[in-house]
Parts: sequence; structure tokens; C-alpha cells
Amino acid sequence: MTRSHRPALPMTRRTFLAGATLAGVNLAIFGLSGCAPKTPAATTGSPSLSFASGTYTGTGTGKFGPLVLEATFSDNAITDIVIGEHEETERVSDRAFEEIPAIIIEQQALGIDTITGCTLTSSAILAAVTDCVKQAGGDVKAMERNYTAPELSTEVVELECDFVIAGAGAAGMGAAIGAAQAGASKVIVLEKGSNVGGNALVSGGYLEYVNAPAELRVPMSDELTRQLESDLANPIAAEIPPEELAKIKDRYAAWQASGDTTLFDCEELMALQECLLYGADGYYGSLDFAQCVSAFDAFLDENGFAWKPCIGIVGYPWPHWSAPDDGVCGQGYFNFFDKQIAEHGYPVEIMLNTPVTELLKEGDAVVGFTAVAEDGTTYHVRASRGALLATGGFSGNPDMLREYNTMWPWDENTPLPTTNVYGHHGDGIKLALEEGAEVALMDSLMMFPFADVKNGCDETTVGADTDCLLVNANGERFIDETLDRYTMTEALMQQPDEVLFLISDRDTSRVEGDYSYYGRSIQRLIDQGQLFRADTLEELADQMGCDKNTFAATVERYNEIARNGEDPDFGRMIFTPDSPIENPPFYASPRTWAAHITEGGVVTDETSQVLREDGTPIEGLYAAGEVTVGMSGVSSMALGYACGSGVFSA
Repeated sequence: MTRSHRPALPMTRRTFLAGATLAGVNLAIFGLSGCAPKTPAATTGSPSLSFASGTYTGTGTGKFGPLVLEATFSDNAITDIVIGEHEETERVSDRAFEEIPAIIIEQQALGIDTITGCTLTSSAILAAVTDCVKQAGGDVKAMERNYTAPELSTEVVELECDFVIAGAGAAGMGAAIGAAQAGASKVIVLEKGSNVGGNALVSGGYLEYVNAPAELRVPMSDELTRQLESDLANPIAAEIPPEELAKIKDRYAAWQASGDTTLFDCEELMALQECLLYGADGYYGSLDFAQCVSAFDAFLDENGFAWKPCIGIVGYPWPHWSAPDDGVCGQGYFNFFDKQIAEHGYPVEIMLNTPVTELLKEGDAVVGFTAVAEDGTTYHVRASRGALLATGGFSGNPDMLREYNTMWPWDENTPLPTTNVYGHHGDGIKLALEEGAEVALMDSLMMFPFADVKNGCDETTVGADTDCLLVNANGERFIDETLDRYTMTEALMQQPDEVLFLISDRDTSRVEGDYSYYGRSIQRLIDQGQLFRADTLEELADQMGCDKNTFAATVERYNEIARNGEDPDFGRMIFTPDSPIENPPFYASPRTWAAHITEGGVVTDETSQVLREDGTPIEGLYAAGEVTVGMSGVSSMALGYACGSGVFSA
């Protein structure tokens, strides 16, 4: 059966220079000086202020819960601020920790402007310091009046480089590395937000790892074998080029003859599985994509990158996905890049909080970008070899989502939360459209069915994505847990309150000590109502608010199905020995849907050059990642690299 009702991608997916290799680059970041949580002490106070001297503890609410700090007061000044316990995201929150306390001490002020890209962390720090000021008997209103915003600059700065990139996420950083390694003498990256990383920084960090070593692969179980054989027998498989299907079958036969007991995988199978979602006419583009990602994996391997064991992820159950063993979510990729960058010394400059506002042109050719920094400075950045849009999609722009939606049952009053970090507003797509670019699949909007019910993010999920039980608010199973995200979201929208619970136990929760797989405190999630935990299923049902008998019967039926490996109720094929929900503690992670990925975007040619509606290329303008049609996710690093290296290898 077909596993998705998505429309097929047009045959514009690029050929990605699969033979290229990677090296590091030299990184200079403007606008971010570090993340030291302790600020310098003030040397003078304010005669208009009065405090009861001492050190006080204050609390504010960040993205993932309380942020605690200590503020020290003299009789007329705040003299020191020390950030304490918090769960704010590394890199995303760094600039707020560095700058907000420093401004408070320098100006003896509250009411400070929050920092774009880390607004929640900025607000949490200000709220916590305000709490301390009240405890010290200070005048909050007076301190709010003390703040003086910096005057905006009117300076216009002319910069020149070989290659300029809009966006410092996965695709943009991959492109910067590729260009520098291929010989660029200067690369400038203009980033709208306050940090490098984009969505890749806060996603699960998963990347397809087709050639993973045996020690990271799962066993090739009977259930996985049945799923593989079902994929090979799928009518869509018969539509791909016969010689390609024959390659998969030949590789499978060779794998069987080898005696290997770990997961069977190959690039052709990865391409086929993508075709089962997108349509067989895009097979060769999918194969190019698979080969590009494999080349990027090989670069990581060659440079000592540490991986986690492979798993399946929500909507993509074939367990060949891995993530960095360093840090949480996708942070490890950027930690790795930092290390590579420091070791090699290539010239890449990243300018944070400096969004691109327009294209620079000479005649019909794009020669760079205009960007306006947070301090008001306008930069004209001219690039001799091209300008790359790597600004992401538009899942963070409700107006654009509504404008292009033909798929989902929304109206103008439907809230549209997103899993995305700040900045994914479709800026690059808008700039390309102004230049007459062709776009496609703009209505193909992927929702994420495991979004947090309180803040829309996916980082608070507890439970193995494809090895758990999903129930609705009534405690009833309603779907095959391994289906694609479109189908899962469609089913979720039909459930009571559009909420599901991801049910796991000790074996499938992926809880490590006191923390989740994504590095979140289990106790804090419980305290905030973002997770339920119990030693019995009856207690768990009480916390979830559903009928005990209904829930118990659902779990019993699911366990029977999981043990047998046969699912007559919903047709699920992939189970593991850990799938039954049997061993306490039991967990219920409440989830809903949120905007996640926009699969539409600008159309490009095989060199990543942006095409006009008439099919001609826009000279000097390139695009990579989610800004393009059909491209997204951590693998955009590989695709961006191919673009950057391709520009300088041509």
C-alpha cells in the first residue's frame, strides 16, 4: 500500500556532486562574544535607587520551564548577576545570557529590549531579576525608566567576498564549509537570528546513516524483513526503473548470503523508500540525494564524528537514522563544525542578527545581498561567485501557511503553532519570487504529530518514536504508529481535542537517568504537565484523564499484537522485542500537531541555481535547503555542502 497521500515532487531535485569530500573552515562570528553566565560587577550605583543589600534568588519562565538566577545588590545598585539552573537551549540562549545581565548592570535598568531569536530566554532573565529587585525593596518602575535603547546606526558598509550566504542553519553552514574547502578565499554568512544552527540545532538531529557500522545497526528482525519485502512488492516499486529495483534485490540477496544479521540497507533502498512517499518519478533525484547524504556521512566518519545507535523516527520507521553522540538534539553537528573550523583556518565570517533584506543586482545578474544589522548598519555584500539563499521554509509564518494551504482543514482563526525556531518566515522564498523565480509544491505543508501541547516544540517528547503505543484522549489506539507524518496528523486532527498520548515503559521511554533522550529533566516535564509517569497503568490512566478499563484493554490488545508481530487492527509491520508496554515505570507523553516543514519552495537546476518560471536560471542566485522545493532537515547540511563546493568546483 502507499504510505502517504502527498503529491509527487517535480523532477527538479538536483544532482549533488556525490564524489565531493569535506574539510573545515575558519569561523569569525560578529555579534556573539560568548556565553559566560556571570557578568562583571558594576563600579558605581545610582543615587535614585535604593536596595536592601544582599544576594537574592529570582525565577523567570523560559521556553522549557523555570530559569533561576542570583542577583547581588549594594545599597544603590545591582552589582552582579549569576545564571543558575535552567533548561534553555545551548547556542540559542547564549547571547541572552551574555548581554541581558550586562545591560542590566551597566544601566541599572529593567524594561530592556529582548534579543531577537532568544526572546523567551531574555524575558526569563528580566523576570527573574525583577523578582530579585522586588525582594530587595527596589523600585521596579524606576528601573524600567532607566533603560536607554541604543541609537540605530545610519552607516552603510560595503563588503566583498567570493560567496555570500543568507542563513546559518544546516544548509547554509554546509554550503560555507563546501565553498571554503573548494577554494573560496572569503565566505560571508548573514544570519537573521542570534545563533548558528537554525532548526537543525533543536530538531532530533537525525540524519540518514545508510552505511552505519554494524555496532550501530539494529538487528534485522522478522518484522523488518516483512516490511522490506512489503516495500519491494509495493506497486510503486514496480514503477521505478527496473534496473534499479534489480539492484536492490541483488544487494539484498548478497546481504542474505553474507550471514549479516544487522539491518539491511543501501542507497537504492533509501531512494525507493522515499519514492513510496513522494512518487516513483523522482527516483533518480532521490538516489542522488541518498548518495549525497552518504558522502556527507563519510566525511563525518573520516573526521572522528561520534554517532548514537541507529533508530527509526516518527514518520520514517526504517531504523537507519542516527544523531550526534555529543550534546542534545542537533547541537553535536555544530560542535563538530566548531572543532573542524578551528583546526583548518578557512575564511568564513558569520554575521548574526543581520537579516538579508534584498538582492543586489547588476543588470539581470544577482551579485550579492543587502542586509541590515540589529544596530541599524546596512551592509552591501557583493560576492564574485554567487549568492546563496539558505533561509529555510515558512513554518513560522502563519500568514504564508494560510495563503498556500490547500491540504489542511484550517480557517483564519485556527492557531498554527510551529516546532521551528525563530526566523523561518519564508524570507528567501519572497526574495526569489520578487525576482520571478518559479516555486512548486507550496501547498505541501508537513505537520508534526508529536508536538508539545504547551509550546509546540518536539524536544519534550518522551518515548521511542516508532516503538511505542499511540492512544487518543479516550485511551484508545487509533493508528499504525509507523505511518508517515501526513497520515498521522490527519488522523490526529480527528481525535478528541486533537491530542494523542505517546505511551512507553522503561524499555521504550529512552529515559536516561533523570533526563529524556533530548536532554530534558523528567521531573520538570512532570511538574509542568508535559509528561505523566506511573508505576501502574491504572495510575497512568488517572493522570491522563481517561477511563482505566478502556486504557488497560487497549494496552493489553496492543501488547498481544506486538508480541505476535502481526497487527490485524491497523496493519503495523515493525515491532521489536521491546514494543510491548510491560515494565514500569510507564510514561504518557501528551502531544498534538504543529507546523513543521514546508516542502514547497523555489525550483533550482542541477547546480542549485534558482530558475525563473520560464526555466532560465537567475544568474548568480543559488538556493539550498528548505527554501527549495522538497528539501529540508539535517540532511540539508550535505545538500548545502554540495552546492557550495559545486560553485567553486565548476
